[in-house]
Amino acid sequence: MDEKARLAEKVLSGIEVPGFDVDVVSSGLVTGFRISNDGRKITVYVDFTGSQPSCLFCKFINNTLWNTIISKMREKLKEAGFEEVLIVDERFGNRFHLTPG
Repeated sequence: MDEKARLAEKVLSGIEVPGFDVDVVSSGLVTGFRISNDGRKITVYVDFTGSQPSCLFCKFINNTLWNTIISKMREKLKEAGFEEVLIVDERFGNRFHLTPG
């Protein structure tokens, strides 16, 4: 594992899931990442399986939680020197965009 990959893993392992005593890597939310050859761009693959229960209020809470997690991942990875940070749903290949909250 090269220096940029170790840095990315350290940064992601330091991001806790709000309300839980676990980080996004240990919890299984982050399933992997890929760094561009020049080290400027990182794509983080996530699996939010089960994040949309049938309860409408729960969907709102989950949406808010995912926005918080995604925002924190982007913020911390940019602070670590990655110029472009993409968060991608591993199962469907969709990019996560922050939704108005």
